[in-house]
Amino acid sequence: MMGQSEFDFSKPPLVHKNAKDTEIKAAEVVAPKVTGMRLRVLQALDVVDGMTGSQLTDHLDAWINSVKPRLTELQGMGLVEDSGQRQKNTRGNQEVVWRITNRGSKFLESRDE
Repeated sequence: MMGQSEFDFSKPPLVHKNAKDTEIKAAEVVAPKVTGMRLRVLQALDVVDGMTGSQLTDHLDAWINSVKPRLTELQGMGLVEDSGQRQKNTRGNQEVVWRITNRGSKFLESRDE
């Protein structure tokens, strides 16, 4: 696992010190895409580690159809992951419990600097 000192926060998010041009370009592509509801979902998982889509919907006072696709997108970016846990929702169905990844946390930290 990488320590915080291995990242260069003067460059785009998620870039390591001595990053190759391809890594810098990839970070520049991802960063603008984490806005709006994606950013709200990521920030919520940074505060409360481990929530289902339904719990995130309640936490953010948002529509489930706005939240769940953002989770899939954030997962594709490597910023959130399936925790392996499941919880029943109000209808009795099992839902994935999502958590922020180290990469997702580093992304948010780099935005704050």
